[in-house]
Order: sequence, then C-alpha cells, then structure tokens
Amino acid sequence: MKILLLCLALVLASDAQLPLPNVLTQVSGPWKTLYVSSNNLDKIGENGPFRIYLRGINVDIPRLKMLFNFYVKVDGECVENSVGASIGRDNLIKGEYNGGNYFRIIDMTPNALIGYDVNVDSKGKITKVALLMGRGAHVNEEDIAKFKKLSREKGIPEENIIYLGDTDNCPNHE
Repeated sequence: MKILLLCLALVLASDAQLPLPNVLTQVSGPWKTLYVSSNNLDKIGENGPFRIYLRGINVDIPRLKMLFNFYVKVDGECVENSVGASIGRDNLIKGEYNGGNYFRIIDMTPNALIGYDVNVDSKGKITKVALLMGRGAHVNEEDIAKFKKLSREKGIPEENIIYLGDTDNCPNHE
C-alpha cells in the first residue's frame, strides 16, 4: 500500500502545475459541475459518490484550506455535502471523501475550472476523475476540448464522459 501511495504521489507530482497563490485568489465562489469523467463508471453513474453537483468552493489562503460544497444524489434525492481539504506542496489538494482524494486544478479561466482527482478507496482501489466546472450553466468549446484532452491523457475513454447539466436539479446556494 505504501508503494502504491508513493507511485500515486509521483504521478501527481509530474502533472502540470499552476502558480498556487494566483489560482487560489480566483477559485473561491460559486461553481457548478458541468462534465465529469472517470475510469470507473460506477463512481460517476447514477447514485455514484463522484457524480457531484458542485455549488461552491471556499479558499482560506492563510490556512491553506479549501471547502467544497456540493450535492450528490441518493435514490434521486439531492443530499448536501461539504468536504474540507488541505493545500499542500506542489498545489496538491488533499481531502477525505469516499476514501483519500488527491486533487489538482489543471486549468482555470474566469468561467471554467478543470480539475483532476485521484481517489483511493478503503480497499486501495484507485479511481481517476476529471471534472469541468463552470461559473454558470455553460462554458466555451475550448474549455470542453481541454477537459476531453485531459480525460484522454489520463486514460479515461471518451464514452466515460458525462454531461451533468441535464440532471442537475439540486438547490442553488447563490
């Protein structure tokens, strides 16, 4: 297990990195999940723990903490969740939700955020998740292309990309 986590850390450390303070000042605020992809469809399918309907991210820069506010659906009902995370070296964001999560902001524009998460569940199974979030209900085609490219680069087939905008009927917090 230690070797697995070391390999995971090395893989994440090799990913592209954005300047931390510059990105963090822009991340706080309302966000909505528009697209999600994963190598494990069970995790992003109906009632899956990573079929996340994000509502907002709060960043506490001095304490290097983040709070993700979102909904998941359980039997069709929206269930509210909040997950705290720590910002570590090399922009790696670590949190606990359905196992350990190692998240990176891969790209950000004023209206879109592309993120990549590696989840290690309690049995040691690794799940890769890519997310495209928007400030509103739409992002431009260039952001969608970047998200699809990231999914391919992480070995996630295009048929595992799900558009969540049509299924997001959870409450807003604006």
